[in-house]
Amino acid sequence: MHAAQVQNWSDGPRYVSIDAPPAPTADEIQLRVLATGAHNVVRSRAAGTHYSAKTLPHTPGMDCVARDEATGQLYYVSSLADTFGTFIEYINVPKKGGTLLVPLPEGTDPVAVAGSVNPAFSSWMAITARTNDLPKTGPALGAKKVVGAARSESSLKSVEGLDDYVVFNAAERDPQLLNAAGADVVLDYVYGDVAEQFFANFRNPGKPVQYVQIGVLSGRDGIALPSGILRSTDLTIRGAGGGSWGMGQLMKELPVLVPQLVGWPDLPTTKVELKDIEKTWWDKSLEGRVVYGV
Repeated sequence: MHAAQVQNWSDGPRYVSIDAPPAPTADEIQLRVLATGAHNVVRSRAAGTHYSAKTLPHTPGMDCVARDEATGQLYYVSSLADTFGTFIEYINVPKKGGTLLVPLPEGTDPVAVAGSVNPAFSSWMAITARTNDLPKTGPALGAKKVVGAARSESSLKSVEGLDDYVVFNAAERDPQLLNAAGADVVLDYVYGDVAEQFFANFRNPGKPVQYVQIGVLSGRDGIALPSGILRSTDLTIRGAGGGSWGMGQLMKELPVLVPQLVGWPDLPTTKVELKDIEKTWWDKSLEGRVVYGV
């Protein structure tokens, strides 16, 4: 069978032929992978820069939509285990244990789900596992208002469900930038200069606000944090990722999230065949979420 494999962290994945997995044990199920997302965390793992993957050869992928060919049942599968990968035709998955296995309804679009669950659960887990005593939050969790902030106004305009947005300009000190006006929680996927400007302008004395750091899309991993805001505001700062919440928490939440997500509007997605991974892995022109069909 075929798979994508990383033999050297600096080279990216290669399309290779490998042995098929052994017949599944009584405690396993063998699945045919249909679609798997090239999320930012997947790319970090494939580059050897993510804490969850340090072993070569490395098979990229941390989640997928796959089918049990014996029954036709579709599943969403996810794991951050070091040796787990989904850019491969067949996988043996434990029926119980550290790998998440969520049945999907017939008619589910494998590409849409493969492209959507990771970005959805990053914020879902940030809220459910890394905040305390919040009012119900997020559209699926009952938020009254959702405000987006980003560097691209066109990107913000394309996001469904936002009640308002703020465009970040690195050349300006914008006091409106997520000044948490009435906010209970701030989810940050960008970090870097956006986070610095947020903290520099943050003024919300007396009201508890929880800031959760999720990603580093800015590419800048360090920031300056004014000490004054830690003393003058009721601000809690945390991060959200596979090291801050446990796999048990994820396995509890994803069976709640995934069935809801199936009915949400699809994210913009580009499907690419796995056999073309060597010429598409570095392609910056691909739009939306990139999903490999296996």
